[in-house]
Amino acid sequence: MGRPVLQGPVCLNDHLRKFRVMTNNAYLACCSPLFRWIQLFLMAVLIFLISSSHLVAAEHTLRVGVVGGSAPCTYLDHSEWRGIAIDLWRLIADHEKLPYTVSEWSSVNAMLEATRSDDLDLAVGCLSISPDRFRQFQFTLPYQEDGQAVMVGTSHFDYSRAIIKSLASPALALLLGTFIGLIMLMCSWVWIIEKYASAPSTQRIGKIRSFAKLFLTLFTGVGSDKVVKSVGGISVVSVAFLSRTVFTSLLVGFLTVSAVSQATSKLGGNLSGVEDLVGLRVGVLAGTVSEALLAELNSNSSDKKANALPLNDIDSALELMENKKIDAVLADENQLKYQAMRTNARRLIVSIPIRGIRPELQAFALSPMLSAETVSSINYAIIVLKRGGAVSSIAQENLEGPTGGMFWK
Repeated sequence: MGRPVLQGPVCLNDHLRKFRVMTNNAYLACCSPLFRWIQLFLMAVLIFLISSSHLVAAEHTLRVGVVGGSAPCTYLDHSEWRGIAIDLWRLIADHEKLPYTVSEWSSVNAMLEATRSDDLDLAVGCLSISPDRFRQFQFTLPYQEDGQAVMVGTSHFDYSRAIIKSLASPALALLLGTFIGLIMLMCSWVWIIEKYASAPSTQRIGKIRSFAKLFLTLFTGVGSDKVVKSVGGISVVSVAFLSRTVFTSLLVGFLTVSAVSQATSKLGGNLSGVEDLVGLRVGVLAGTVSEALLAELNSNSSDKKANALPLNDIDSALELMENKKIDAVLADENQLKYQAMRTNARRLIVSIPIRGIRPELQAFALSPMLSAETVSSINYAIIVLKRGGAVSSIAQENLEGPTGGMFWK
């Protein structure tokens, strides 16, 4: 049986004809309304997936706000944010792997309002949870407690004058009078035991001068071993030595503790409570619980009012106090302790006569739109870090430092 003979041109034409038919059918299918609707649907799905991925990424990058000039909570140190609050937040973010960006805000009030309007995810600072704030904003678990305090200052000249005035106290006069009377008594015993009245030296210079020399010897202790010869006289001189040692210690203790503490208490102008701020020029940070406390004090006072002077930052308080533009500063106790430890010793001496005013818990403020999972992660990290002592270590590290001036507790 013979092999079939293939007709090449005819076979090629058949294949080309079939290909053109398939191409026309595909083109007609692409031009159909159904195919166009499928194209639009797939494009919409793609756009939705891309947008969702961007939203998820934006949600995971937390917007964190801070207020500068609030040492030791948040402050700029060589272009780097430092302080108790921001250092704690870094540990929290590292612990929970939370990416974030930091922005600076003009005041605490503006920052809190930004969290409520969802312009911020987190407000980081030593934010006191007052009853009014608790009703308006959302907070994390508290990480520390702090109260308000009052700081006053004076110059070295005024402080030295206060110490001199404190020396004229009845207690010091009683102490010196007792010591002098005891030495006089012992001097009389030595005079009698050693028979100084009939001694040749007494006959030569007189009884008064001889008794005065004996008193000076026992009072200072210089040469006291040469003024007695008998056993009784030596015993009296030994008692005088012990008495002199005890009274000298008491005198030094009075001068270094009692006199200084009295002088320091006078620096505060006898301030004992926040109500004593009435009539004074008081520096406060705007938008803080200190400002609210001073406003409440003025509303309850029908006579004099405390003159509230807003501070741009807590660091400016010492300069204004030194220039006598303010009489006192009302702020968080930790803030005032931080400033007091860094006072310039050559220019100002500060004291904190009032402490522990309305102690309140402190925390971070949250946006109400922040996911429950993120809030839970932040709170969990606070619990873990606080339990491990990290919060206390951060606070101690930020409050410690070389004392630049005189600071009395």
